[in-house]
Amino acid sequence: MIIAYSRDWQYKDIGDRRQLFIDDDVIACVRNVKRTQHSARKHPANPLIVRDQPWEGIPYFRTNSFNVVQDPADGLFKCWYEDQFEFFGVDDAKAEICDDRIYYARSRDGIVWEKPPMGKLFVDGRNTNTVFSYPPYSGVGTPSVLLDLWDADPARRYKAVYIQKLFNSNHPKRSTYRAHHSVGVSMAFSPNGIDWTPYAGNPILPYWGSDVQILTYDEIDHKYLIHGRAESFHLSPHPDSQNWFLPVYPDQPAGIGNTRRCTCRTESQDCIHWTQPEQMLVPGSEDNLQDSYYSFVPWRAGEMHLGALEILHQVDNTLDTELLYSRDGRHWQRFPGHQPLISRGQDDSYDSLQIEFSTQPLRVGDELWLYYGGNNIHHDWWIFGRQEGLDVPEARDPTLVRDGHHLCLATLRLDGWVSLDATIREGYVETKPVFSTGAHLFINGRCQPGGTIQVEVMDNWNHVWPGYGKADCRIFSGDSVHHKVAWTAGDAVHMIPGIVKLRFHLRNAELYSFQIADS
Repeated sequence: MIIAYSRDWQYKDIGDRRQLFIDDDVIACVRNVKRTQHSARKHPANPLIVRDQPWEGIPYFRTNSFNVVQDPADGLFKCWYEDQFEFFGVDDAKAEICDDRIYYARSRDGIVWEKPPMGKLFVDGRNTNTVFSYPPYSGVGTPSVLLDLWDADPARRYKAVYIQKLFNSNHPKRSTYRAHHSVGVSMAFSPNGIDWTPYAGNPILPYWGSDVQILTYDEIDHKYLIHGRAESFHLSPHPDSQNWFLPVYPDQPAGIGNTRRCTCRTESQDCIHWTQPEQMLVPGSEDNLQDSYYSFVPWRAGEMHLGALEILHQVDNTLDTELLYSRDGRHWQRFPGHQPLISRGQDDSYDSLQIEFSTQPLRVGDELWLYYGGNNIHHDWWIFGRQEGLDVPEARDPTLVRDGHHLCLATLRLDGWVSLDATIREGYVETKPVFSTGAHLFINGRCQPGGTIQVEVMDNWNHVWPGYGKADCRIFSGDSVHHKVAWTAGDAVHMIPGIVKLRFHLRNAELYSFQIADS
């Protein structure tokens, strides 16, 4: 569903949806106003979850290896995270395919976490917090967990898609997938996120070419989505092929396509039957030569589609995450400057090298909580560094990776992705004509000391409605995500007939969004 201003109707029906200023869709004109993109603020308690149990090998807070939700049924924050407790990058005696466990942690406040014994797997006599990928369900990797509040079947309240790793499962070959250890994307269901049952018809996607598949649900368009790396046709199973470090051909001559990681998209109405994956985001001229698109997580912000795009800087071997936006969920835009959604930390800090994002933001009160993987380990130096003879810490001591990945948290105010700002010189933002039957106008804004926001209501020809002018507006000079605007004529904007235009006057202030609604 595309919800946007219509040139045919010359107005936008905004209903009671929050209108963000991420793009120009609702903006007719601005003066002395700039758009500012905001990065999330890291929580002072970071890192929140680290390796602290004797059975944990490599708690892997990386792309597609962890999820965090807050369950409205009990109010608990819940986290699932992968442990690659046996990995060839650390132990040369291990096969190329690693063994995994899926652990469970919970929290009452989202900050302090516990790892409860689940009684499903004992390691050296210890009761672990394992909930999946143990006999007889071994070989489960890179799970993406969805709390599905839209499925009427309580047994399927939680869903997970994952890679089923089975050695030699594609040898003799059964698919075009280049590796021999995967049978595609599988599905499991759970009533509580603890007791999991694999879908009897697995795999749901038999041809899937990577270990990135992120499951989400679009509550407006009512469909399930998987974003990930469905296939990489440039890869080769030949033993001499260096698939992780292929040359890049910017002009993509005939016979050679994109050799960098890119993101694909598939959708489903029932989470079982999926469309053919289609390529969605591909590195290009906006990117550095060896940068690739590692993963993508979409969500809704009001009517907008937003998403977190992970970008792997192959040469530096680091990862950053950027915010993207879209009106239809298929065609995405990046912001000028490619500002990170969450900045990497200083050298030697817990998140100095990789910021990874595999879970949708959570609304907690008037804030957005962004759980992320903050890592001080390079992407693959710990895996291949010794083989290549690299003089880097992870190659000299690959066991550094055991404590290199962490669950972290950053926060934003509600709708705090982007604001329209004025400074000492007063500016204004004038909207296109909009229609809503909502009773009141609410704004999300923040004023600096001495700053103000005032609003006037006009018809589609910029005639100010009596009693709703700038001088009639009660001055807002505070900081609120949901301030109700009032004038000398009152605050009942639904008494003004027809479509209206709004003009927001700002001085030393930031305007994040507005909404016309009953409450």
